[in-house]
Amino acid sequence: MTRHGKTLLNTLEKVQGWSDSPLTEEGRNVAAYLGRGLDIAFDAVYTSDRGRTIETADIILTESKQTHLKKNSLLDLREFCFGKFEGTPNEEMFGTVMRQLGFETTEEGMMNLGPKGFQLVAEAVSELDETGLSESWAVMEARLLRALDQMIEEQTGDFEKHVLVVTHGMTINSYLTILAPELVDPFIENASITKMVYENGEIRVESVNDTHYILAGQKV
Repeated sequence: MTRHGKTLLNTLEKVQGWSDSPLTEEGRNVAAYLGRGLDIAFDAVYTSDRGRTIETADIILTESKQTHLKKNSLLDLREFCFGKFEGTPNEEMFGTVMRQLGFETTEEGMMNLGPKGFQLVAEAVSELDETGLSESWAVMEARLLRALDQMIEEQTGDFEKHVLVVTHGMTINSYLTILAPELVDPFIENASITKMVYENGEIRVESVNDTHYILAGQKV
């Protein structure tokens, strides 16, 4: 599971959930490094339905010479919907959210929210959004589990499969919140790898925010 490459809105430090923007040159480069460094033959590829994940997947597959693989784009793998906060400066939204949660600064909040921090952020955004456009944590959790169940059902078989999932930072941390909250990392890097293994009906998280594949790709 990887986060998409850096985008225009990431660069401008604007909130980007269901809203979308293209990859920057830096974002395309880091996706290319990941593709060159992975050295894994994939059996299936999933993305969200947002352009930034599809563009990232295209680059990874091109650089790893696996363009024959079909991309399965799932709405359920989308980033969290931030409602009225979409497109606003990150600091403005997170400052408001952290005050709602009782912290004086964003930095204080990020350091002290604990393993359920992303759930608390989602719930605070939902409470603060009087337009009703944002998601609740319960809605996001349900769709992420639905996506996970779909991928498991479609890919489980008689032999081991390697599945690439290109998605979003808070989506990855939400999966960690659900599956292994002690491993939540507030700073998931673009094109980093979080590895999950499904075996005998159980999921275990083997690594989080791993950037060594990017570094390997830079040397190719």
